[in-house]
Amino acid sequence: MTASLHFTHGPSFSVVEVTALAFLEDAEPALAEMAERTREAGTRRLLINLVDVVGTFGPEQQRTIGMLAYRYLSHLQKVASLVPPDKLTRVSEAAAREQGMELRVFTQLVEALDWLAK
Repeated sequence: MTASLHFTHGPSFSVVEVTALAFLEDAEPALAEMAERTREAGTRRLLINLVDVVGTFGPEQQRTIGMLAYRYLSHLQKVASLVPPDKLTRVSEAAAREQGMELRVFTQLVEALDWLAK
């Protein structure tokens, strides 16, 4: 895996900051690590900061990532994803939500934190 993940666990939720190039083959190992680390920490809510991911994913790749998020992170109560405004498509969000996962994509940190805290 070439993605770098930095975790911070707090009392209400955990944060993972992802630094990577936008390659689909890196998404699954990153999500698997997030699943393992959130289970170990007993996390129920997670903020995934994707602002430092370089590049973009096409619509099919985004849908695949949404399905992978469901596969690996459906044990979580809420997952907020933070992306730059120019990368907001909601395709991965829709794919995960279709499966019943409470995943939302945000472009503003404050909005993501507010939603996670509710």
